[in-house]
Amino acid sequence: MRHRARSLHILAFAPVAAIFAGVLGSTPHALAAASKAPQPIVVTVDPGHGGQPTPAHPSIPFDPGAIGTNGLLEKDVDLDVGTRLAALLRADLVKVVMTRSSDVYVSASGRVKVSTAHHAALVVSINANTSARSMPGGSLVLYPTRASAAFAQTLSDALTAQITASGVHDGGVALGDPTWARNRVPTAAVEMGYLSNRNDAALMATVSFRQDVAIGVRNGIEAYMPAIIARRDAIRAWRSGHPGGVTPGSLAPASAALPGTNGFQFGPVIAWLAGISAIGFVLLFRDAAARVLVVLGAIVVRLLNGMMWLRRAAIRRRRRRQRSRTHTQSESAPEQHVVGRRSSVYDDIPL
Repeated sequence: MRHRARSLHILAFAPVAAIFAGVLGSTPHALAAASKAPQPIVVTVDPGHGGQPTPAHPSIPFDPGAIGTNGLLEKDVDLDVGTRLAALLRADLVKVVMTRSSDVYVSASGRVKVSTAHHAALVVSINANTSARSMPGGSLVLYPTRASAAFAQTLSDALTAQITASGVHDGGVALGDPTWARNRVPTAAVEMGYLSNRNDAALMATVSFRQDVAIGVRNGIEAYMPAIIARRDAIRAWRSGHPGGVTPGSLAPASAALPGTNGFQFGPVIAWLAGISAIGFVLLFRDAAARVLVVLGAIVVRLLNGMMWLRRAAIRRRRRRQRSRTHTQSESAPEQHVVGRRSSVYDDIPL
């Protein structure tokens, strides 16, 4: 009875152990695979301005940015273009860090902290320009320090190539944007046009122009850092060689968990249930299991004896066939009996 009670305890514990295995079973393998997978490059996209006035809390800051001749708010344009740029970069497997992804206010120091915390390799701020006069227009790329001048020039060239057909001329690059002056990675602020210019403001109100700006900036980022495309290809090659494996930036295989299971692994559950249940049943019905083993042993012995008998019979048949062939050959051969006598030294003496 004690053995049976223990067996029942084992069977009762089996589901708990199986669930535990399902939750944690693949974590070590996932961690090991993740450490070997090529990691995506991090780029910070910083949509300028943001936030709305809150009458109930007037102390909460907000920053709409410039207001266009057509009533367009810069904060809305910046966020839309920044979101489009992020989508394009993510399509090339870049890890994008957004300083804001909704209409909220983020301080200048807060933006820098977000980028620094994620160890971004590049920073691009999206903005629109304005002037007290309506005549100035065109795109402009600002850089905070001389160390980022080359990055700004590459962005300006790519952006101009993408939007010049729209009628927005190239304003070049200039030193400015002190917000990111202490940033240690290449940083640039894209001013896509002047909201104070009627033509530029009208273009910034269109979806096609905003998409062109995002494409131009994406092209400039990847032209300045070709490693982005190389890393994208490396990640794709790794995924191709590890189907169902851990994808870069995550700990769970893409196909290992069912939707809504939060990474729960069913493979270990089945293995644990099968193993523990088998042990429990053997202990619970040990007498029956012993009889089954005896029967199986007798069957195995009979099979082995039968195989040995068949082998001996085959040997006997082979020997009989060999003796039969030898006897047949001896009967069919012509008999040749040579009768002679021994030679003598007297054979050559004439009689």
